Amino acid sequence: MGESVKLSRAILSEAEYRYAARFKLFVTLLFLASRGECEQSGVRLKRGELVTSINSLAAQTLLSVKQVRRGLDALKKAGRITTVSSPLHTVINICNFDSYVI
Repeated sequence: MGESVKLSRAILSEAEYRYAARFKLFVTLLFLASRGECEQSGVRLKRGELVTSINSLAAQTLLSVKQVRRGLDALKKAGRITTVSSPLHTVINICNFDSYVI
């Protein structure tokens, strides 16, 4: 069985919780992130990273591309994620990933 994601009650006071689209995006990133070192789409990933695209995240979350872009920007500003983009995809690193995974 795979690992679980834990959410602290403290998240109720975080900005991500107050904005449904951003919260949905962040939780989706937690579930999609690599649980260990692996290779995906020709990219070597570490624990807590995922390779994706804005269009793919929009399709998976049922959010608009604009909502995904704004959500990613807000999560970066909040220090929750870092990103490295290329023309084909984006590698997202979830900061402090281990604090979210049981």
